[in-house]
Amino acid sequence: MGRRKALEELRAIGPPPYSAKSLWTQRIWLNRFEGHLNTKTLWDLGRILLEGPENSIADLPNLIRGFRFSLDAMWDEVSRITLVTAVPALRMPVFFLLGRHDHWVSPETSVAYFHALTAPSKRLVWFEESGHEPFVDEPAKLNASMEELVRPAVVQEGARETKEASYVPVGATAVSVS
Repeated sequence: MGRRKALEELRAIGPPPYSAKSLWTQRIWLNRFEGHLNTKTLWDLGRILLEGPENSIADLPNLIRGFRFSLDAMWDEVSRITLVTAVPALRMPVFFLLGRHDHWVSPETSVAYFHALTAPSKRLVWFEESGHEPFVDEPAKLNASMEELVRPAVVQEGARETKEASYVPVGATAVSVS
């Protein structure tokens, strides 16, 4: 039944480019067949989303509706953006934390942008056991990457900005912003 239904739905949406609704259908089936929509992954994602005091199990339908709403509202515009031309350079350290099995954003597309992007420093970190959500699939490795790689760069960048911001040319007036 599952494979027949999948073929029926996938044939109905046809080939890309996809609307937001068709994209959702294609990615859901792809993730099911690849094993990324298994009980453990859904449990881990639910636990992450609901473990904070601000959320409850009653919020889960709204979280899903919110995700679908955002995808529907933004997909037409977002799917036409070519980052290589829209954002060819950034003036800050850049980190790409990529899931090797990501079916929402192709790793090949991310790597191509990483190589094309100009930045003061760039670092690409692969999450070999992850899809689109390394924070669910490999939370310990993600946290370690944030602490060991990203945090030092942010602290260093913040110190540089503070030093630049504290310089006031002769004759200029310093302004405090709170």
